[in-house]
Amino acid sequence: MEFLRLRGAGVSPGIAMAEAFLTERVVFSSRPTPIPASRAGAEVKRFREASDRTREELIQVRDTIRAKVGEEHAFIFDAHLLILDDPALKTGVERRIQEGRVSAESALTEVHAHYAGIFDALTDETMRQRKADVTDVMTKLYRNLAPGEAEAEPALDGPTILVAHDLLPSEAARRFSQGNVLAVAMDMGGPTSHAAILARSMNIPTVVGLHDITQRIRNGDILIVDGTDGEVIVNPPPAVRKEFLGKKDKYDAYRRELHEVAKWKSVTRDGVRFFPMANIELPEEIHHALSYGAEGVGLFRSEFIYLQRNALPTEEEHFAVYSRLAKEVYPNPVFIRTIDIGGDKSLPILQIQKEPNPALGLRAVRFSLKHRELFRIQLRAILRASAQRNVRVTIPMITEIEEIGEFKLLFAEIKAELAEAKIPFDPALPLGIMIEVPAAAALTDLLVREVDYLSIGTNDLIQYYLAVDRSNEDVAYLYKPLHPSVLRLLRFVIETASKAGKEVSICGEMAADPLSAMVLLGLGLRRFSMNPIFIPRIKKALRAVEAKTVSRVVRQAMDLKSAQEVEEFLIEKLLVRHPEAFLQSGLSS
Repeated sequence: MEFLRLRGAGVSPGIAMAEAFLTERVVFSSRPTPIPASRAGAEVKRFREASDRTREELIQVRDTIRAKVGEEHAFIFDAHLLILDDPALKTGVERRIQEGRVSAESALTEVHAHYAGIFDALTDETMRQRKADVTDVMTKLYRNLAPGEAEAEPALDGPTILVAHDLLPSEAARRFSQGNVLAVAMDMGGPTSHAAILARSMNIPTVVGLHDITQRIRNGDILIVDGTDGEVIVNPPPAVRKEFLGKKDKYDAYRRELHEVAKWKSVTRDGVRFFPMANIELPEEIHHALSYGAEGVGLFRSEFIYLQRNALPTEEEHFAVYSRLAKEVYPNPVFIRTIDIGGDKSLPILQIQKEPNPALGLRAVRFSLKHRELFRIQLRAILRASAQRNVRVTIPMITEIEEIGEFKLLFAEIKAELAEAKIPFDPALPLGIMIEVPAAAALTDLLVREVDYLSIGTNDLIQYYLAVDRSNEDVAYLYKPLHPSVLRLLRFVIETASKAGKEVSICGEMAADPLSAMVLLGLGLRRFSMNPIFIPRIKKALRAVEAKTVSRVVRQAMDLKSAQEVEEFLIEKLLVRHPEAFLQSGLSS
């Protein structure tokens, strides 16, 4: 048996070893099957009967997941039911049957290829992951066109490493709920796919992006899956097995400490309170975030609502998501960022035209103010959800005061409409803006007067400020959060907001790095929002230091000339003196 070490992306941490089990890859019909015109009615009927069977299956899967994992993950299959009942899907298939005179299988294959092409064309990897949900529903439909012909998949006999080209959400739910899947390895996939979210919720180590693992292994091969470092070992020799079993013991100890730290109070050694919050994209992530100690949702990326369906979401669909967030997080706050579409987040259903430089084009608030009817739908839903009294609304990519003024006028109109209709909402709903453009950072003293709080998006802010695309491997080395100029800019924003008596938070990746988080604490920041899994790590780091000491050290670091000097100085003055700031084993950001 061949020994291999394969690199991918770890999307659910942990380490497991067991035999491999290969799942079958979904294949739709490869060529159209013509039918006589007289057969079209029968094919449409067969398609509708398959839809009914598929609906029953989805309801059964949803109810099973609700019982075994919880309501927050059953929501995935409510989304699948919405896809199944989407009039565009139904009409598309039936029209192809009747006008194209092809079988239901051929029509469904064409519709699936159409939607797959739309998602494949997206440049944002997170959004591309939603293709799996559409494929999942259409695969069930396809199989249910001839339910008696498909052979039942073999059951998993014992502890298993599940290996797949791409794992559809319903298959993930079914396999995971059996209780004997120890880990997952996939050719495709990403961190925001529903399969990855389910794996994290059930503590199943998972590595994706392995490209061709399904072609390189066989059923029965022994695999080690390291979901922390994103590595899969195939047929490891005894020495390697021993090494990884030792690593697994350390990780298990780390995880126990992680959940213990999540319960601790968020306060520094000298009594300064800070607030770790979660960045989330899907409602089903709420329970996961709260279990890691999140004290609210610091960033809800609302554009992902558009990826749950094949048509533009209605006000009621928006409201269902926002109200659920508000209720489950209450009494802690939920910061809802209005739709951030454009740039690398292009949704075909919105028919956004391609731009020569999309990062600097029609995106975020610029897009919203140009498409006001679309924006009104979202804002009405946010206002209605604010009746819970813990909702905040955040406007992305503000560059000038006029944009805030336009937003306020639109907001006032919608409030008046709701009041007249006697629909409850929070009339004092806090309004904030994202500081992610250098122009906005330079105008902080003016902008902060117009809003209730600021949220600094360091990922974009640093890229724009340093003129570095961090996804470009040729220049990514220049992306330096601890660059002295970046720290001076952040100091100005944080101190200016503080002097104005306004809250300020950070929701970029700086918040999830212990050294950077200490720097931000020293600059006066008290609200940190990040991927939930990093909350215990940051909580332990900040609890280990005195805010006044960190503040003094950071002031001294401001006079250094380079990011390297700053980092070395901070490590010497803070981290070396506080080794207790770290969990027993770290997770890479």
